Formats: sequence, structure tokens, C-alpha cells
Amino acid sequence: MSASTLNVWITAIGDPCHISNTEYFVSVVDCEGTPLSWGGKIYKSLRTEFGHIELEVPPGCYAVFAVQQPEGIPPFGNLLTNVAIVRVNCGDHACVTLFAPDAHLCGSWFGGALRDIVNAPGVPRELVAAAIEAVNNLVAVLEPTTFSRNLDAFKPGGPDR
Repeated sequence: MSASTLNVWITAIGDPCHISNTEYFVSVVDCEGTPLSWGGKIYKSLRTEFGHIELEVPPGCYAVFAVQQPEGIPPFGNLLTNVAIVRVNCGDHACVTLFAPDAHLCGSWFGGALRDIVNAPGVPRELVAAAIEAVNNLVAVLEPTTFSRNLDAFKPGGPDR
């Protein structure tokens, strides 16, 4: 068996086309959300250098993500990137780029998730409605990056809709 190499790159906040110069902490988890444990190493909150880390992993399917503050919200931290799924086979070399969204985009996505569950059975509609209003008010005052602003055009009722 030969191990696989996994290169993880993290974008600048709100900028999917440029790699960050910021320190992040990468986690590699299995399909149940448990951090990979292999070769005496636990693949949780591994420090990057300038938005990049190279890891040796066994063949498998993994979810990979990063945070800026591993001491934040348990179990992994906060200021989360997107989550990428990667499959590596024996001897593979895979590259994964994780997008670090800005607060405006995170809030927009969270608001969308709340709107998706507002009428779900067992969900307290009043609480979700209040959360939607609070998130909408917050997103309205957050300065979006160019990328986030351009994505707003695709929202229902956006400029081109």
C-alpha cells in the first residue's frame, strides 16, 4: 500500500482566486465527521503556513475544511471555510482548494438555510422567523467583497431576475 498526498490550499477571505497569507487550521474527517487518525497523528486543527498544508493520508474518502480560530466553537473552531470532499487512491496526489467566504456571504448562506427550514415539521417557526429577520438585518450592514456582491445578483429578486 502506498500513501496518498493531499495538498490543501485556502483562499483569501471572500476571494476565490487568490491563496491566503493567513494561518489556518485544517481538519480531515471521515464520512461520519470523525477526524482521521493514522500513523500516530490526529488530523484535526493542523496548522497551515500561508494558507497551505501538504498531508500524507491513507487512501480513502474525506471531508476537508479549515478554520482560523481552532479554540472557537467546539469541536473544530470558527471562521470556517467551505467543506470539500476528496477521494484519494493509493499513490494519488490530490489538491483541494477551500474557499474562505466573507461574513456577508456566510450570513447570506445562513439566512438561506433558515428560510429552507422555517416550515419544517417540529421547527419553532417564530424563533426561525426572528432569526431570519436578525440575520437579514446584519447582512444588510456587512460590506460584501466583490465576489459576494456579484453572487447577490443570482438571488431571487436580484438585479437580473
